[in-house]
Order: sequence, then structure tokens, then C-alpha cells
Amino acid sequence: MENVLYGNWLVIHLLYAQDDCNSGSCHPVIGDLLVGRSEQLTASSTCGMNGPQKYCIIGYLEGEQKCFFCDSRYPYNPYTQLNSHRIENVITTFEPDRKKKWWQSENGIDHVSIRLVLETLFQFSHLILTFKTFRPAAMLVERSTDSGQTWKAFRYFAQDCAAAFPNIPSSPARGVRDIVCDSRYSDIEPSTEGEVVLKALDPSFEIENPYVPYIQELITLTNLRINFTKLHTLGDTLLGRRQRDPLEKYYYAVYEMVVRGSCFCNGHASQCSPVQKLRGDVFHQPGMVHGKCICQHNTDGLSCERCKEFYNDAPWRPAEGSQDNSCKQCDCNGHSDRCHFDMAVYLANHGISGGVCDDCQHNTMGQHCDQCKPFFYQDPLRMISDPHACLPCDCDPEGTLYSGQCESHTDRTLGSLAGRCLCKENVEGVRCDKCKPNYYGLSSSNPLGCQSCNCNPFGSLSLSICDPVTGECLCQRFTTGQRCEECIVGYWGLENSLYGCSPCEFCSHFECECLPNIMGRQCNEPSPGYFFVPLDYYTYEAEHAKALSGSALLGSVQFGRNSVLDIVFRQPLPGKPVTWTGSGFARVSNGAGLRFIFNNIPFTMDFDIVIRYEPESLEDWIASIAVNPRGTLANECCKNKPDPQKPYALALPARKRIALLQTPFCLEPGVGYSVDVYFSQHSASDSKTKSAILIDSVSNLASDHQPNPPFCLLLA
Repeated sequence: MENVLYGNWLVIHLLYAQDDCNSGSCHPVIGDLLVGRSEQLTASSTCGMNGPQKYCIIGYLEGEQKCFFCDSRYPYNPYTQLNSHRIENVITTFEPDRKKKWWQSENGIDHVSIRLVLETLFQFSHLILTFKTFRPAAMLVERSTDSGQTWKAFRYFAQDCAAAFPNIPSSPARGVRDIVCDSRYSDIEPSTEGEVVLKALDPSFEIENPYVPYIQELITLTNLRINFTKLHTLGDTLLGRRQRDPLEKYYYAVYEMVVRGSCFCNGHASQCSPVQKLRGDVFHQPGMVHGKCICQHNTDGLSCERCKEFYNDAPWRPAEGSQDNSCKQCDCNGHSDRCHFDMAVYLANHGISGGVCDDCQHNTMGQHCDQCKPFFYQDPLRMISDPHACLPCDCDPEGTLYSGQCESHTDRTLGSLAGRCLCKENVEGVRCDKCKPNYYGLSSSNPLGCQSCNCNPFGSLSLSICDPVTGECLCQRFTTGQRCEECIVGYWGLENSLYGCSPCEFCSHFECECLPNIMGRQCNEPSPGYFFVPLDYYTYEAEHAKALSGSALLGSVQFGRNSVLDIVFRQPLPGKPVTWTGSGFARVSNGAGLRFIFNNIPFTMDFDIVIRYEPESLEDWIASIAVNPRGTLANECCKNKPDPQKPYALALPARKRIALLQTPFCLEPGVGYSVDVYFSQHSASDSKTKSAILIDSVSNLASDHQPNPPFCLLLA
């Protein structure tokens, strides 16, 4: 057998395991991974599995050929089943007569594979195959590190590499990762007990760091697959003419198969224990290499591939030489027993600490549970590790800047004081629960906390403050109001005199005689229960009108049929002025119109009609307006009664947005009116021109052509 001892650092650690993990890296003992795993070793072809199968052996070429029978229906037994040649026979027992049993494939099959399935990740050292027959003319060895999901080739072996594996180089490897074809183990000689040896790492290459990922990938596996792809044949002329079936001489047969390796522990364990039984084998067989590491250096996992719970203050690393790279315990100040590693935190701390505590208790927070949570502060008389170190803030949430949060700790350099409340601008007090002088109405919705009293300096007492709750100011004599901004009944001239409010009997010549329902010294206030109406109070939205199709010629009204109203909605935009009324516009095509209904005239008077609009082009438009009473006109004082047979023209310039019809209409209450407005383009000779105008509203404005009080209607 070839010497399989490696000459580099890694192999020394594999073969001579270090038991003491206190002085650096340590490794479990190396052994045969096949021991105890007969149920995990399989072959794609075995002779005699379905009944006795004849095979022959080749002795001296000129001698008589010898033939036998293979019967592998039952496991090998030295007394009763000598002819059973199952795959488990290749596992080494070191018995004196171990050459009496072997594994043998079926006759004449070139492609045969042997597979080993391991229960976890193991470290692989080398493979030795000892053949009973000729070694294969071509074969390859593959490995998997993900339980057989993907495979990578270890090495190719062939007598003629160019013919067997044309895409694989047959030149010597230049590095440990090179995959080449080796022709040393594929000759026809010796005819028996020839070996095939595969080393995980070629000892001719020096390895500086055996823990780099690509080296670890080369020496670890969960599955091993040996693929025989071509048998050696001697030719029919050498076999003799008496042989009817020459294929009976061609098969694979292996005396022993050794897969040397160890439990893979990343340098953090010197012993291993059985993994949970997953297949059907006896996991306590003497000499078996178990797969679960008994981890040291505060590591955990089947292969010690992670840190133990609560030992994540430094990144996990394999042990290397004299450096054990133990996992560091997290510092959570006694407030948590769980943590996780964060590389960003580790780098920010210059490689000192990367453990972040999870689920901090006792109202603490932070990487090391070393800070009090918001709305808590650290008692200056207690260490942060004290379970009672963090006390609740006592701040009024309405008056503090952060809804009741206080300063968490005392720091003289920063000027912070543990437990101190941070008051809003117009708030004071230890708890931030009082308004400053001349401020009132403490509220959480006010970003300043309290609002200014704004006491009128002419009506309030000097050097006085307002009520901090109601904001009511302290007023001078004869002055009243929240801000002391007005005189009491019978007094006047608050801001017109150095003496404040004066009695009315001394200034009656300043008073006005007001019209009914109007009051105030200047008759500029409505009486209770009344209000001032704006000029365009009566507005009629175009989107509520009825659409009219057809046309209306000036001088001769032709009413069209109703059609569907095309409404264009508008939404106000922040910072942009609103230039329309209602919800938007009605789009009216050239020659079409809208019908508005007036049924809310308050009393008889003259009105002007105003149209708001937005052209969609630079062309001018014309509106034809006809007012049609729906009842009998009875008021004899109404002079400018509308004539439904006489439409009125109103120009709608493209550069404007509002147009006023100068002709007034006298409208009466209780009659009701329908106002038909048709729109045509100024320059269009054909009313079918596909142009449109956006009509916003129509209003009734009080006419200024009459001596009576005016009013108005706005069509919008």
C-alpha cells in the first residue's frame, strides 16, 4: 500500500489529532468513514442479487479457465454464504482471511458506481481501492458537500486519458484545485490486488492557509461517488475458443475500500459523538468515526460552524494553529441572555464588539442594553446593570417636546440631566405642565405648547397676565372681551383716548343712524340673525345644468334636444389659487348649450347675468342667452321683464375668464326661470366644428342700472 501520509501542515493535523483544545486549534482522530456505515454504502451493480450468476477468472493464459458462481441474495457468511459478494464486503475488517470476501459487479457492464452517503459533513483525507481483478481502464471520483444535490469531480483515472476523457487535461496539476486525469492507476498490471489512491490534497503543493474557503471545500464532503466507466479486456483470441460467453471474464471486483477522514469541526473539537440515527446502521460500532462534534471554544453545531447562543460578540472563525478564535460572550449588563452578531456594528467598533443584545429587559435598550428606553432615565445613583436603574420620566406629554420624553442620563459635557423634561417654547415647570406668563391653553397639538394671550394693551391692566387656562385677560374699567379689546355697552373710544373707554353721552355726535337689521357705531355690522350677502351669492354651477344639443341663432331661438353632460372635474393643488367654483366645469361643444334653472329669487329686482368660463383654444366665443319665465309675471313695477323670443349675445373673449351681460333682467320671486345659453365659436362658420369651451358657472349679479338696491345672479 502506498504511503498516504501528507507532508504539509494540514495533513499533520488530520493524522495526529490534538486532544487539548485549550492551546489552540484541535482536531478529532482520523479513521475509516466506512466503519459502521454498511447501510450507507451502495453499488449500482452487484452480481447474483437475483440468483446464482456464473463468472470466470483468468489465470495463466495457456492454462485452463476457471469459472464460479456468485450468489448475493444473502449477506456474506464465512460458513454458509461464501459466494455472496455484496458491496459491504469491501469494508476493512483486518481479519487474516479477509481476501476470501469481496464486492463484485455483474458481468460485462462498463458503467458501475459505488456511493457513500454520510449523515453530515465530514473532513476527507484519502481514498484507497484494492481490486481483486484488473483495475478499471477508466474511472472518476466525485464528491458532494450538499447531500448529493450537486457534484464535483475529484480526479479522473484512465489508461488512455485522451480517449476516455478528452476534455480533461492529462498534464500534471499546477495547483491543488486543478482537476486532471491520472494514468498511473489504470494499467492492466497487476492483474489482482492493484490499488487506486486518491488524496484530497496533493502533498506536492504547499498550503499557506488551510482554512480558506476553497481548501475547505476540497477536503469536506457529505457524499462520495466512484464511477467505473470502462473495463479492461484482453481480446477473444487470448481467451480460448472453448469459451461461449467472453463477457463472463469482464467485471469489477474490489477486495477493500478505505475512505479515511474525520469529523469536521473547524478546529474547535477533538472528539465527536453519534449523529441522530438517520439510516439503518449500528452507530456505536467500535472504530466508527462519528459526525457530531463535541464543540469547544464556545462554538456550536454539528461541525462547530457557529457560535453558541449568547456568544456572538465576535465573528465566528475556525481555529487556526495556536489561535483558538473562541466565540466571545455578549455583554448585556444582565438585562438579556440573547444576542446576535452584526458585522456593521463590529466594524464601526473597530473590531472590538459586534454582539447586539436582543429583547432587553428592565426598560433598557441599545447594543449592550446599556441605555434606558424612551420615556425612562437612568437613576444617577445606580449602575446601568442594576435591574432598577431605569426610572420612568415624570413629564407632562402636552408640554414636552417629545410627548413626555425626558433626558435619559446625566452628561456634564453635553449639559444633560437625567430625568429633566424638555419643555416646549411657551411652557415651563419641572414637569413642563405650565404655560409661561402671558400664554395659555396648554395642548399637545400646539408645537409651542401654549398660545399667546394677546391682551389689548389699551384695555388690559398693565403688568397683568391672562388666565393660563382660558386666556382671559384682566381688563381696565369699562372694558370687556377675551382680550379686553372692546368697551362695555354705553362706552366707546377704547383706542382713541388715553383714558380708555368713555361714556357715550359725551360723544353722541359720533354715532350713525343705521338702516333696519344693521348695527354698529359705523353701521358696519349685521344685527343678530342676519348676514351680509356677497354680490355673486346666487351662483348656478354648470355641472348641475342640463345639456342642450342643436343650436340657437341670434334673433330666432331654436331649442335643441337634451344630451349627456360632459363634466371636467378639478382638484385644488397645494399652493395654487382656486380659479373656479364648484367641483369643476362642463365641456360644451361648438353649437351646443346649457339650461340653468332659477327658482330662488328672493324679491323683485333687476339682475345682470355673469358667465365664468375657460376656452380650450385661442379662439373667441359667443354666448346666446334666452331667459324663459315658467309662470305668470304679476308685478307691475318690474320693468325689464325677459322676452324668451329675444336672445341676447354675449362675447366670451379667449383671453378673459368672465363676461358680464350689460342688459338687466327684472326677475320676480315665485315665478321660476329657465335660462338657455348656447355657445358658438366666433370665427367658426360651421356649427359642427369640433371645438369646445369649459363653462364654470353662471351668476345673477344685482344690476346697477336701477335706483333700487341691486342684487345679482351668477351662472357658474
